[in-house]
Amino acid sequence: KSALLRLLETTDRGRRVLPGQKSQILSHIAALEALNPTPCPTAAAERLEGNWLNLFTTSTDLLRLANLPLLTTGEIYQCIRAQAGQVFNVAEIQGSGWLQAWLPRGVLAVAARFYPESERRVKVIFERLLLGSQALMSYEIESFLYLLERDPERIPAVKIDVRRREPTGWLEITYLDEDLRIGRGSEGSVFVLRRVGRGCG
Repeated sequence: KSALLRLLETTDRGRRVLPGQKSQILSHIAALEALNPTPCPTAAAERLEGNWLNLFTTSTDLLRLANLPLLTTGEIYQCIRAQAGQVFNVAEIQGSGWLQAWLPRGVLAVAARFYPESERRVKVIFERLLLGSQALMSYEIESFLYLLERDPERIPAVKIDVRRREPTGWLEITYLDEDLRIGRGSEGSVFVLRRVGRGCG
């Protein structure tokens, strides 16, 4: 675990991986997965619950977001409310170039529902997308999550309904301890996240 975290320190969440480093990272991830201390993570609500910071991913969607020419990406969180079956993906963004005047600092959030499908896998249904200015909402991650979870209509942001009847993906939780979580997505992506908070309760 320590060796993996040291490797991830210089990768900028997977954007800057040196030649040969990716295979080393994936090898460390596989070794940790074999030692998973939580064999039934979807039933471990207390361990799943909370706010998780993305440390590394191979997800093309997230890496593409980070590489947009007029946009820079700050922290990316995945916030799980296990009892309610809710998950919020939050990316802190900032415009660059001419876009900086319109979007000095922003936040992009996606709200979804999840349903356990097995001891390790959950189905995910996306519901809404929010895009707003950090300045207009006096942004701070914990207060933003509180409103996102309890009263999203109070958030001054563009809101887009993206609900679908059928699940739009799945996530398999392959490693879970008190402060580290590893997952694999339906498109073959790998995610490594570190706990940064227990949520709003």
